[in-house]
Amino acid sequence: MSILVILGYGWCGEDGSTVPELERDGEVEMPYGVRLRSVGLSATVDVRPAATAGAPVRAVAPGGLTAVLAESDGVGEKLGPVVEAAGMRPVLTVPMEDVTVAPGASGLARGITDESAYVEMSVPSPDPDEGQVVLEVDAAGLMRWHVDVDTLATAAAIADGGPPPAATLGVAPTRGGLDQVFRIPVEPQTEDPGTGDGRRGLLGIGIRKVLHLIRFPIESAAAAAGQVAVGWWEDRNRPHALRLLTPDDVGSVPEPGGVDATRLAELADQPFLVLVHGTFSTIRGGFDGLSRPGVGGPGLPELIARYDGRVLGFDHPTLHVDPAVNASWFLDRLPRDRPVTLDLLTHSRGGLVGRQIADPDVAAAAGVPAPDVRRLIHVGTPNNGTVLASPKRWTTLIDVFSNLFSLLPDEPATATVQAVIELVKQIATGVFSGLSGLTAMDPGNPAVAAANRSFGAGAQGRAGAVRAIASDFTPAGGNLKLAALNALVDPFFGAGNDLVVPTQGVYDADAYRVSDPYLVPSADAVVHTAFFSDPQVRAKLGEWLPGSAG
Repeated sequence: MSILVILGYGWCGEDGSTVPELERDGEVEMPYGVRLRSVGLSATVDVRPAATAGAPVRAVAPGGLTAVLAESDGVGEKLGPVVEAAGMRPVLTVPMEDVTVAPGASGLARGITDESAYVEMSVPSPDPDEGQVVLEVDAAGLMRWHVDVDTLATAAAIADGGPPPAATLGVAPTRGGLDQVFRIPVEPQTEDPGTGDGRRGLLGIGIRKVLHLIRFPIESAAAAAGQVAVGWWEDRNRPHALRLLTPDDVGSVPEPGGVDATRLAELADQPFLVLVHGTFSTIRGGFDGLSRPGVGGPGLPELIARYDGRVLGFDHPTLHVDPAVNASWFLDRLPRDRPVTLDLLTHSRGGLVGRQIADPDVAAAAGVPAPDVRRLIHVGTPNNGTVLASPKRWTTLIDVFSNLFSLLPDEPATATVQAVIELVKQIATGVFSGLSGLTAMDPGNPAVAAANRSFGAGAQGRAGAVRAIASDFTPAGGNLKLAALNALVDPFFGAGNDLVVPTQGVYDADAYRVSDPYLVPSADAVVHTAFFSDPQVRAKLGEWLPGSAG
């Protein structure tokens, strides 16, 4: 194989031969069954097979994908080991240099329109027991996952009320040996990416994109058990668990079983503080910011002391079960012979679980006395849904969390991105069923609107004091990757957001309204995954959480 050398105006092989040019609105046949077609752009392209290309995925040892991704602006160092642990292996890489978008073309939306600029990549389909996906990395280090066009069409049909997908048990649809086609939107250049320094090339357009074709095994055990892949994985890796936290163990993995009703009854003479995490996350990942000392307000050690050792961490699956199911599991662990007083500190989707815990009807269905919910605090909760929870936006949701992963501490963030990768795998096989934990946040889901309309007295109707913290994130400080991510997400919301949840929807959701929300000041606005590391947020929590004496 030729050794490729990057030159100023394109790429050449070791023998001086020219690497193919993909002309605007052109098409080029590449080695290894790759065909590229452009709409509204031109580029210099190449294809590089992985050393193990052609071998069955299950027979390939880990290590290769991390090495391949390490060449893409440092992505491999953090993401590589996680995706390899999920069984993903490299097939080939398509570098694109000197990408130039035609004036007036736009590729910001995932849905391809006549005005969009994109490159279409056709590749051989994987074996029936394998799936494949494309991971794009641009010059800013921004990552985007891409599934094939048939899967995108299925997602759009479901989001628009169309028929359910043919695959329902975690098995990929029959491909019949045909090629799979991936469409990669390409954004035009911009003068100022929001960093304030006037730099060009928000997403590296005009410089470089790298497309990694990745395959993974489809888990046949899930289908044999009658489960979709994500549900099968969550049951084994994200089971419900309730534990009493100590100052040292918010970062530890919960032990099976956890605290039981007998122990809770012994401690029920005083209020409990309950931490409820969000989508993809765990107590370890979602509340790691509270374990960091000296950040404005009380951290976990201070909260544990304030509540006399009565701080509970509620780990639970977030993708394949509805928030009401999570709440029922929690309520079923409470003592039945005495009342329990709770302060709920929730993040993201965890706020929807908190609302269910505070609902007396849910407690009645679980056959337990309704707890006295003294405080319910929403931190970045999608009370009015989030557009990223629509099936046709799931890949963007995945992109956001994949990129934020690189900005978070290694260990806590790894648990979150593991769940993200499992969702990537399921969607890539064309299976959209069994994800009621996500659809519970979809604004297009009638249940979201119905739940909000039921609160005629506002958010205070079923809990004591309800509070909310929200952020409208705007990148600052010259972070090009965050600026690129913000530019990717903002068009979908059309309003303020923290990259995952719309700002206003945290505290204003039809009849479910939270009075006097705390909005993180714009100069210091935080992203969705960083609330508990923010000094102002920590200080506000210190005001709102009274402890045992409250």
